[in-house]
Amino acid sequence: GKEIAIFYFRSMWNEDHYKTEKHWEIRLKMEKSLAVKVPNIRHQCINLKLFQQAYLNKGVVEKYLTEGESALVRSVFAELYQLAPGEEGDKAAQLAFDDPRGWVLKPSREGGGNNIWEEEMLQKLTQLHGSEEREAFVLMQRLNPPHVPNRVVRNEPNEKAKLSDIFDTTGELGLFCVYVADSQRKVLVNEVAGPLMRTKPAANNEGGIAIGIGVMDSVVFAE
Repeated sequence: GKEIAIFYFRSMWNEDHYKTEKHWEIRLKMEKSLAVKVPNIRHQCINLKLFQQAYLNKGVVEKYLTEGESALVRSVFAELYQLAPGEEGDKAAQLAFDDPRGWVLKPSREGGGNNIWEEEMLQKLTQLHGSEEREAFVLMQRLNPPHVPNRVVRNEPNEKAKLSDIFDTTGELGLFCVYVADSQRKVLVNEVAGPLMRTKPAANNEGGIAIGIGVMDSVVFAE
């Protein structure tokens, strides 16, 4: 057969993509190969909510950044709590019951459309009380970005692109980054490649582009 140079994962992001044990075996074989993985399993796991929660622990960010850089990064962190069964998890869950509009329940999934809000969140937490399954979720402080009047262009299947009326939107700024390391974990490339701006209707809790709610946007940097 032919040697494979790159594995670019368009699936295998969520547990339900692994239907049988054979799928797990295939992923393991990929990871053990010399091919470039985009991403490899380490980087994929770092993006999970449970890993993001670990960054809040004392000393984790400081391991990689200077004291000043760490303070700057921590200044924009949202509060994030694990919900493992037990006293600490119960205390975290109670925060949601005390202020349902101030928190959001998040599973470790990708692609948008998976978060649980307000009354539905309280119902889910009640259902999960005392269950091991609750450990698969984190409770995150809800962010309230400013509303910006905007209009979007949508291109529905088999239709011409249409310009919407003006409505309130919120945006989320991300960054495209390039990271390449060798098999000895020596970093070869680690740099920012540009911004990613996603905009959604302010009235929508979810904003995933893949699920048809959010749209790609442009960003203007000003002094």
